[in-house]
Amino acid sequence: MASPTSPSAARSAGLQVSEHRLVLLAGDLAMGFTAILVSLWTWSITAGYPFDAGFVASRAWWMLVVPVWATALAPTREVQNALSLERTRRGMAGAAGVLLVVYLALYFYVSPDTLPRLMALYVLWESVLLTSAWRVAYVFAFTRPGTRRRVLIVGTGEGALTMARTIAHHAPHLSVVAFANTEVGDVGSATATSHVELDGIPVLGPADSIDAAVAREGIAEVILASDNASAAARLPALLRCQERGVDVVPMSTLYEQFLRRVPVGHIAPDWPFTLLAEAVRARDASRLAKRLFDIAGALVGLVALIVALPIVGLLTLIESGRPIFYRQMRSGAGGASFRVLKLRTMRANAETDGPRWAEPGDARVTAVGRLLRRSRLDELPQVINILCGDMSLVGPRPERPEFIADLERQIPLYRARLMMRPGLTGWAQVNLPYADSLDEARLKLEYDLYYIKHRTLGFDVWIILRTLATILRFGGR
Repeated sequence: MASPTSPSAARSAGLQVSEHRLVLLAGDLAMGFTAILVSLWTWSITAGYPFDAGFVASRAWWMLVVPVWATALAPTREVQNALSLERTRRGMAGAAGVLLVVYLALYFYVSPDTLPRLMALYVLWESVLLTSAWRVAYVFAFTRPGTRRRVLIVGTGEGALTMARTIAHHAPHLSVVAFANTEVGDVGSATATSHVELDGIPVLGPADSIDAAVAREGIAEVILASDNASAAARLPALLRCQERGVDVVPMSTLYEQFLRRVPVGHIAPDWPFTLLAEAVRARDASRLAKRLFDIAGALVGLVALIVALPIVGLLTLIESGRPIFYRQMRSGAGGASFRVLKLRTMRANAETDGPRWAEPGDARVTAVGRLLRRSRLDELPQVINILCGDMSLVGPRPERPEFIADLERQIPLYRARLMMRPGLTGWAQVNLPYADSLDEARLKLEYDLYYIKHRTLGFDVWIILRTLATILRFGGR
């Protein structure tokens, strides 16, 4: 048996994210196949058929439900979702809804005997029941101290604390064993192995060897949360850790993975010109596909606008008169100005005192305008901006030049969001309401930069689906 101080002990401490996903996928598939077999057995009893190999073979096409079920469960296989029973429950409900929609869609095109309702009910029930039981067992197994992946955070500054708190709230499969102090004179520098703690977590002094601590504590992952100069001083020890199979990852990488946003306060000044620029260049080949996708979506939106405009326009005229539409200068890709088109939601001459952010319960918003905002219909005329090429279906929110000038003085990297066309909806918009403070603007920037770095057509579709869900539940503001 490997000792706790051996390299193999460090490598065996907890599963990697990719390994968690494989375990979850294998379990979901196993439960799916079991659910079909149990459903066929139950159906054979109620229908009076013998449950034998011939019966199962003649109805084996029911197994096609399994990949549909597994695909619908894909979002719940992200580790932070899988280890949350509440997120798993919501994901399970969504997957069950997908199965139901697929069944109803097929039911009208095949013989009723092919898709009996009783069998469909059994499949739905057993799939949810068995997969739920498996997921509860998974959470129990991988949130115990002995199965958590042990990590060491290099650094004791604000970034290190942010990473530790992020792990505590969003990564129950990880356990922070210690911080490694990187600078003389900083917390815990007095002794080789200090008794100082941060947030209840021990701090190793700068004289304590990182690779020795990694071996001693069975560390599986080292997170870099210090500045470049401090990390460079630790480079030989970090390389020795990597040689032994210990993962060495930047704090920003895990922050993005867990929170789906970029930590703008804890990244290097050259990040927009290195990691972000490389990610954007890697996606340049999809620009034509994205533009075609934008045009197709905008044409659908244009039809919806034509249908809704007579009703919305009449209500606006009755309540507050003309104009129905509202034009406002916004900054687009590269800072180019354009006039965004919206349905008017505020009273006329609402900004006589100059531009200011909308606020919760803003008195300038009319009753009809409030309805339009909650349903997001006020944004619908922007499909014309999309057709003109000023905007995209999905992207950062188009902001006013006056606000951008102020925000880029106070928020690092704020102007980086102008690397692409603004969107009718976006990753920030579906996660947060309109920004009405500096802190909210900074948080939305984190989501915007994550989208710019990770954008794909699949990601766009997911954001649009979430936007439609917001519209249906009147979740706008």
